[in-house]
Amino acid sequence: MKFKLGLLLLIMTASSAIGQEEGQGGLPLFSWDRVPVSVHFGIGEGLTSEEYDFIADHFNFITLTAGPLPKTSKGSAELYTARAARAIKKRNPQAKVLFYWASDKPKHQSKISNQAYPGEYIIQTQKRNGKKDRVIKWFDLSRKEVQDWWSDAAGDAVHKYACDGIFVDGATAGTPGGSLSRVVGEIKAADMDEALFAMLKEAKKKMGPDKLIIFNPLHGHDGKRPQLGQEYLPLTDGAMVDDFDRLRAQSKEYMANTIKTMREAGKSGKVIVFKGWPRFLSDWRAGKMKNISHEEVLSRAQKDVTFSLACFLIGAEQNCYFCYSWGWTAHDGSLDSYAFFDKPLGPPQGDAVQQGWTFKREFKHASVLVNLENRTAKIDLR
Repeated sequence: MKFKLGLLLLIMTASSAIGQEEGQGGLPLFSWDRVPVSVHFGIGEGLTSEEYDFIADHFNFITLTAGPLPKTSKGSAELYTARAARAIKKRNPQAKVLFYWASDKPKHQSKISNQAYPGEYIIQTQKRNGKKDRVIKWFDLSRKEVQDWWSDAAGDAVHKYACDGIFVDGATAGTPGGSLSRVVGEIKAADMDEALFAMLKEAKKKMGPDKLIIFNPLHGHDGKRPQLGQEYLPLTDGAMVDDFDRLRAQSKEYMANTIKTMREAGKSGKVIVFKGWPRFLSDWRAGKMKNISHEEVLSRAQKDVTFSLACFLIGAEQNCYFCYSWGWTAHDGSLDSYAFFDKPLGPPQGDAVQQGWTFKREFKHASVLVNLENRTAKIDLR
C-alpha cells in the first residue's frame, strides 16, 4: 500500500511538471503551459494582501522598482522592496524577485543607498526655456570607491533585502553616443562603461553565483542606429527589451531585428524580458486620458495586447518572458488580467516561418501570425 501511494505521488508530481523547466543557476521556473509572463512595477509603500496574492498566483519572475513614493513618506525604497519581496515569496516560494538598481543615476526613493554614496556626483545642468534649470545627478563610475559602493549595494539587495538579484537600469549609458557621452565626453564615458563591466563581475561575487543580473536595455537595429546592449550579455544572466513599438515609432526593420535579437539571446541561454506597450501610450503619457476610468483604459489595453504579444511569441525561446503595461506603477496594467495569458499555449513546434514581412509560428495550442509592415497580428487559440 505504501509503495502504491508513493508511486501515485511520484506520478502526480511528474504530471504537474510537464511543460515546466526547473530553473538552473537561480533562473525562474519556466513553463510553456501558458504565455510566460513577467511583471515590473514600482512598489511604492507596498500593496494590499489581495494584490500580493495576485502577483504570487500569476508570476514567477518579478522586478520591483524604486518607487514611486509620496513626498510625505519617511521610508526608503530598499525597505519597501524587502517587505514586498518577502510577502510575495511567502505566498510563492518559487518566485524570483529582482531589486531595481540603476547604474547611471540615483533614484530619490533609494534613501539608504543614496546616503552611503561616497563623495560627489557628476552634475549636469539642463537649461529650460521659461523654467528653472533642471539639475541631473550621475554616478561617477570612474572612481573605485563608487564602484565598490555600487556592488556592495547589489550584495545588500540579496543579503539584506530578500531579493534574488538585481535589475540594472541604464546599463548602456556609457556606450558611444550614449547619454553619458553628452555629459562627460566620449573618453570618460568609455572609461565609465569599462568600469561597469568590473562592477557587474564584483556584484555577482557579492550576491552569490546563483543570483541574477538582468540589465536594461537590449535593442535591435535597423541599419540606421546601432544594436544596443549585446556586449553586456556575457557578463549577465539576461536583459530587458524595453522599447518594442513604444509610441509606434519603430520601423519594420527595427522590430524584425529586435525579435531576432531576443531569439538569439534566448537560444544562448539568457533570460529576456520583452516589454510590450499598448497603442494609446502617447495619449496616456500626454495626459489626454486623465478623465478615463481605469476600467476603460484596461479595456483598450486588453485589445491592444495582441500585436506586441504576437511579436514576442514569434521570437520567444525558453526563459523569455512577456511584460505588459502602460506605465511603471503597480496600477498601470501590471496587476490586471489579460485573456491570452490564461489560455493554454504549449511549447513552440519550431522556429517562425518568414515570408517578406509576415511571420508565422505554431505552438501546441496556438497559431501566431504577424505582419510587421502594417502592424497587424492574429493569435488563434485551439
